[in-house]
Amino acid sequence: MNYKKVIFKIMIGIVGIFALYFGIHTYANGQLMKTYAKGFEQNPLGDYAKNESDMVLTVYEAPLFQTYTNLSVSNSKEKVDLIVWVPLYSKELSYGLIVKDDENIATYQIEVNDHLQTDDEKYKHILQKKQNAINEIKSAAEKEWGLNF
Repeated sequence: MNYKKVIFKIMIGIVGIFALYFGIHTYANGQLMKTYAKGFEQNPLGDYAKNESDMVLTVYEAPLFQTYTNLSVSNSKEKVDLIVWVPLYSKELSYGLIVKDDENIATYQIEVNDHLQTDDEKYKHILQKKQNAINEIKSAAEKEWGLNF
């Protein structure tokens, strides 16, 4: 058996699989960008951003070996950010809130459900204090991307 031929076939197989993955990933990412980044401007980092009533909305492209992209709404005045993880290959979204608490000099990263609520008792009071900012973020995300909370 000629080992050079076997190694060559293995290399061709690896390159073929990578090319297939790259094509599928690029197509899926492009479809998400068409859906979520419509009307946004691309910044020098390659992300898409838009200012909307004192908030910054951002859409990030999925890196090559990740299967999700991110949407974010940042309310810098109230120091609350919403992160939405959008999978490239399915429709189930995941949500998180980042809340900065200047009083306690802390930042909380809280995984929330599709109503932007948490089951974790430790974080419920933090979200209650920032409920007005969360409602503003909800309405901006609903208006821009049609997300239902």
